[in-house]
Amino acid sequence: MNLFKRPATGQELKAIDSLKQRGFSSPVINVLNNFIARAAERELYQANPRHWAEQIGLDERTMLALIVAGVQEGLFELAWQTVCPICKLYNRTSTSLGGIIQMHYCEKCNHDFEAYLDEEIILTVSVTEALRRLSPTKRLDPVFRDWVDVHYGQVPALALILLPAFQELSDQQTLPEGQSLGVKRLTVFFSSLRGSTALYHKHSDVLAYRWVSEHSKILFDAAARHNGTVVKTIGDGVMGVFPDPANALRAVADALAGLARLNTQAGLTGDDALTLKVGLHAGPCLVVTLNERLDYFGETVNVAARLSELAQGNDVVISQAILNDAVRGALAKTLGELQPLAAKLPGLPEDFEFHRLIPAAATEESLHS
Repeated sequence: MNLFKRPATGQELKAIDSLKQRGFSSPVINVLNNFIARAAERELYQANPRHWAEQIGLDERTMLALIVAGVQEGLFELAWQTVCPICKLYNRTSTSLGGIIQMHYCEKCNHDFEAYLDEEIILTVSVTEALRRLSPTKRLDPVFRDWVDVHYGQVPALALILLPAFQELSDQQTLPEGQSLGVKRLTVFFSSLRGSTALYHKHSDVLAYRWVSEHSKILFDAAARHNGTVVKTIGDGVMGVFPDPANALRAVADALAGLARLNTQAGLTGDDALTLKVGLHAGPCLVVTLNERLDYFGETVNVAARLSELAQGNDVVISQAILNDAVRGALAKTLGELQPLAAKLPGLPEDFEFHRLIPAAATEESLHS
């Protein structure tokens, strides 16, 4: 079945083919093709991405990556929408993230509310006329939309923002200068390499830079595998964010294992070994635009950075906020030895608790070498 209701132009066919160049297989594109051709119009306008994911047979994160690719090719259009937390009424819709504001007033409930990227601000997607022209009278069905949202759950805007591929939309989807949006809970990690200056001094710049670059790729890949994203690199350090603390723990363990493999392959031992220092903290933060990209600020970010400074190497300093949940606490213990850390950070209350996690692969010798 053809994707188009009319003969496709060369430009449209090229747009579809370009999805293959972005790593999507022919079977996935064919299923997408058939779905859009046979779907009711109400399924294609301001649609819930989870509904599309089920129809096409993809997990949510892959579906969002496909949507990003489709937006770049002019096949899809995003809509950022705010939903009243009490009556669930859609309050504001914008095709640009910059068109969404933090404070809202719900006329139905007669109350003000704040919209957060991980709760009240949600994501929907529509096909463009490049794929299929939709009738203005048929494309929006509020009853169907409500049923879909109840059945699948809405996709928070943060789910797309934390997708590495979303960075490719940074020229279209940023916040105006001075504007910010909040996240109620985000897990932030900071890492740095211990002794990287000595590494450059002892080895050639070319060789040391190659190893540091490979270390960065390991961190990028580990974050992406566990539903997070790297925000930026700071010298030889990396800052990343995750919606779920458990996935952040898994990603850090994954990265430490990857770094150990890199050390083995490169023959780096003792003081020469690439040794990672990591801090993890969770809490609210602000999303802003800095250097034409989305960035994260606030106390949670500052604390995570400070915790990484307490790490000694081949260890992770974790705030109690990460471990408060019993499941996450149990997960941390499966990853290595968890030790209370007797230290204080200036500016934080005395009862602020954090722990040192020494992954199973790390030894006391590697920790203090």
